[in-house]
Amino acid sequence: MGDTREEFTAHVEELLRRVFGPHMRPRHKPAELELTLGQLECLHTISRLDAPSMSDLSLELGLPPSSVTGIVDRLVAAGKVQRESDPDDRRVVRVTLTAQGRRDRDRHRRLRRERLGKLLAALSDEELRELHAALTLVAEAADRASPQ
Repeated sequence: MGDTREEFTAHVEELLRRVFGPHMRPRHKPAELELTLGQLECLHTISRLDAPSMSDLSLELGLPPSSVTGIVDRLVAAGKVQRESDPDDRRVVRVTLTAQGRRDRDRHRRLRRERLGKLLAALSDEELRELHAALTLVAEAADRASPQ
């Protein structure tokens, strides 16, 4: 194994691109949900954070507040999310999923899981265990690298 750490890192990056590019990402906007990819990411982030404030959502998405406001405005207009006043601080606006937003999130998760299932079906049980172990190591490294 003459590869350097930098070369292995480049190989890993290329492998991730090969897997998550064509196999896990839809080749078009998620038209079945009538959402852009940015709106879909926002929807999943709102779900994960469970009623975030607009500023928390902006920080988590790494977008300026004006961009997040525009995305949320479109999601509100589409009936996917709603704005609510924070009961502890009326200056704070929180964003929550509507019933339609939850259905869309769940449908997208199901479709993504189906694509992953088709991809992983080509692996033996042992190969799937090895992949799980390797990804667990990557997830633990990511946790260690994340600022707390």
